[in-house]
Amino acid sequence: RGFLQLLGELTSVGDISRDAWEARFNDMKAAKDTYLVTVIEDTALNKVIGAATLVVEKKFIHDCGSVGRVEDVVVSNDYRGKQLGKLIVGMMQPLAKKMGCYKVTLNCKDTMVKYYNGLGYKMEEGNANFMCLRM
Repeated sequence: RGFLQLLGELTSVGDISRDAWEARFNDMKAAKDTYLVTVIEDTALNKVIGAATLVVEKKFIHDCGSVGRVEDVVVSNDYRGKQLGKLIVGMMQPLAKKMGCYKVTLNCKDTMVKYYNGLGYKMEEGNANFMCLRM
């Protein structure tokens, strides 16, 4: 339904075979209550036009609590400006709450900080650094 093509509008996806896609999907599905992929579909075209994933990370801190991390947020270029990003990101908060998360985080490009601020996300004082070691 175009899920991988949609992700390609966000970042590099690579050449993923149907078998590889199914294997990864089954791995993620087997990690119960960890990867919650949400999509928006244009039902008239039978096409995925928006997506976001809530990754639930189990912790020892906060009474063995969980943190929700929003990943891979994307809306098709053809559907931008219709508030679909706000809709799909907005769905992550109640989903995270239902999963028992004590907070929800996300990382974004500098150009998107204002957008996510408008959706309630804030850079925490003294804790606004994102560090990455690419492998």
